[in-house]
Amino acid sequence: MKKLIFLLAAIVVVLALTNPNEADYREHIRQQQGIAGSMSMAVADLITGGKKGGIQRDNFTIGSRFYLGGNGVLPRENLAWGVGGQFIKTQD
Repeated sequence: MKKLIFLLAAIVVVLALTNPNEADYREHIRQQQGIAGSMSMAVADLITGGKKGGIQRDNFTIGSRFYLGGNGVLPRENLAWGVGGQFIKTQD
């Protein structure tokens, strides 16, 4: 039983350490979509006009949900989940 608890605790620590942030997600979009992705992020940043930019993150310690908008100017659109340094695109 102690080994199971230790293993689960180790998995939680690894997931927390590899939890991607907004900069990681932006880099992922640049690699996947190239100039079109960079331009869409720049336009979203300009439209929202806030300090945080167009792409936001809900941090859940072992994973993150990335979304666009939700500030009144743009409707909220869930983009992806980030877990273990990887991104899983959501289907809205």
